[in-house]
Amino acid sequence: MSDHPPRPRESQILVGIFVVALLTHGWLVTRNWTAGFMPGHEFRQAQTAITSYYIDQQNNFSLLYETPILGKPWVSILMEVPVYEWSVVLVSRATGVPHLMAARAVSAGCFYLMLPALYLLLARFGLTRPRRLLVLAVILTSPVYIFYSRAFLMESIELMCCAWFLYGFAQMMDRRRWSWFVLAAVAGTGAALIKGSTLAVWLFPAAAYGAWMLWRDLRPWKGWQAPAETIFWGLAGIVVPFGALRLWIDLTDPLKAAHASAWIFTSKNLSQGNWGLVDVAARVSVAVWSALLTGWRQAVLPPWLIIGILVAGLALLPRVRRPALGLAGMFFLAQLLFPFAYAYQDYYFYACAIFLLGAFAFFLIGLLESSAPRWCCWLAVVALLGAQLNTYRRDYYPQQLVSSNGGFAFTEVLRDFMPKESVIIVAGSDWGAMIPFYAQRKALMIRNGLEHEAAYLSRAFDELADEDVAALVMTFDQRGNRTFVEQVTKRFGLDATPTFSQGTADIYCNQRYAARVIKNLKERGNYGGDIVTSGPVPLAAPGREPFRVLSNLAGTTFAMVSPAPIRAHFTQGVDWLIADGSRALFAHPDSNLWLHTPTHASRIEWNYGIVPGAYEKEGDKTDGVEFAVTGTAGGATREIFRRVLDPVNRAADRGTQHEIIPYQPRPGELLLFTTRPVNGYGFDWAYWSKIDVK
Repeated sequence: MSDHPPRPRESQILVGIFVVALLTHGWLVTRNWTAGFMPGHEFRQAQTAITSYYIDQQNNFSLLYETPILGKPWVSILMEVPVYEWSVVLVSRATGVPHLMAARAVSAGCFYLMLPALYLLLARFGLTRPRRLLVLAVILTSPVYIFYSRAFLMESIELMCCAWFLYGFAQMMDRRRWSWFVLAAVAGTGAALIKGSTLAVWLFPAAAYGAWMLWRDLRPWKGWQAPAETIFWGLAGIVVPFGALRLWIDLTDPLKAAHASAWIFTSKNLSQGNWGLVDVAARVSVAVWSALLTGWRQAVLPPWLIIGILVAGLALLPRVRRPALGLAGMFFLAQLLFPFAYAYQDYYFYACAIFLLGAFAFFLIGLLESSAPRWCCWLAVVALLGAQLNTYRRDYYPQQLVSSNGGFAFTEVLRDFMPKESVIIVAGSDWGAMIPFYAQRKALMIRNGLEHEAAYLSRAFDELADEDVAALVMTFDQRGNRTFVEQVTKRFGLDATPTFSQGTADIYCNQRYAARVIKNLKERGNYGGDIVTSGPVPLAAPGREPFRVLSNLAGTTFAMVSPAPIRAHFTQGVDWLIADGSRALFAHPDSNLWLHTPTHASRIEWNYGIVPGAYEKEGDKTDGVEFAVTGTAGGATREIFRRVLDPVNRAADRGTQHEIIPYQPRPGELLLFTTRPVNGYGFDWAYWSKIDVK
């Protein structure tokens, strides 16, 4: 379309409107910036967040990253090349801010970096610079581009890639230069690998432009050279992104398909299920369209207002009818292409609402070029921007201002009191990643409907055989599934009754940790009363079978023991404390720890003691604890070391004892470190801060 240049005053007003819209967007995006809560489809944000967390923890910047929410193997939910997650981790490391704030900065930054691409694309419509700024102002005041431009999602980095791809593609088709091909290929590949469903929408305007150029070459027929060049450059612009996407699918689909429950994320299943790509009935479904209209109401404007603007604009402003109709058509085409995705996940509108907003902006430009009174034109501009901000105020803004650090009291308990490398099992919450993310633990989340699938459960549990399963979390309607609870608690040595509960969740802790959890809960006042315990947790009996120390448990819980122990048994459960400034194992009698000895060992270094409170307190005190080391080889047992500490009566027995024990191992000898009571068990608060056989 050609453009009538705006008058100087009009240009000044348009620039002013853009500046106000930009400042308003920046102010609104940063409200409640430091909150730990992630409003807006938290289940999806938590999935991105837990991926970022483990990339950072493992320093794993490879394509085979972990999203550990569906059990082992942890590398299974490879939804996208984690460019966004890498960016979050790197920004967090560079600035020292938490991941959530880094994610918001990356999202907002990518949104703002997308605007120059749109500005350049709008020049292709013949719009002057001030009127291009009006289009950007309409986008800046849109609810979806305020609310989700701060989300822990890759939507903004994806939109940025798509916008620059389209600009690079159009320039490449016009100028036929390889420099523009590089821009289109790089941006398009990023878009394809980050979120291919969004790129699919943006390919339509690229294809339309390529088709128009081909028609232009064919219409005055002058031979095949010009059409062939157009076809060559058009295909060149998409072959690299499509090739990269094909390679990514070929890499990730087999990993997903081989997983016990992540197979639902293969490209075929996503197309048929989650997106509704091949579901014809979905496109005419009343339920789907009802949900889509709800999405319009949240993300853009009320449906009646959207339809009203489109009808009035197309009817009354013929000068801008063609570009407005084309842009609005892209908005509807995206929803017809992926009906389920847009109907039930309002953040998907981030990919296509920009086209509808462009149509609205063209109506405003058409109105400014018309003979309508100036006051009427500016009133329309203010009314549209105000309507968008009011839509944001009614729905998204209250969500954004929720005062919460995210998660639940029970996820804080799991995060604070369970071994860092342990695993939790969750039922009743499908595959929503909120519980494992806020607990900062890997998880086997039982997808809804699989709680009674014996073959699946057997396989999923077998794959956790070498993991330290710390707790079972039963939520919502699964809390009454006693068959499942009994199966898990028996398999992994968890409490048979809930160790504690909160709201709609029951948590069954591993018997090694249950007593410590109850003790810590009491010390913290049950997190303000939010946590409900079912009474004292029975302590493990002294004669109970010792548990096997798994490799990850050896590296965390027993990090102060070398070589790593192979079995352990703690009557009071596994717990830690700080002794003389060092982290130590709580070794209240009866405690037992077995380990193999190095072949050429010559001594044992053992730091141990009794907590000062056990003998300094008023009233009853400890009557002493026996610390011993025995060795077993070939069926014969020998005593290597034994000492009784009696800190009440002997000052030398107070504080941490540093013992160096000469030692000559026998072939295949197994060492057993123990604590035993002298008479009674009262206040025998023993600990081990170091065991080193070398």
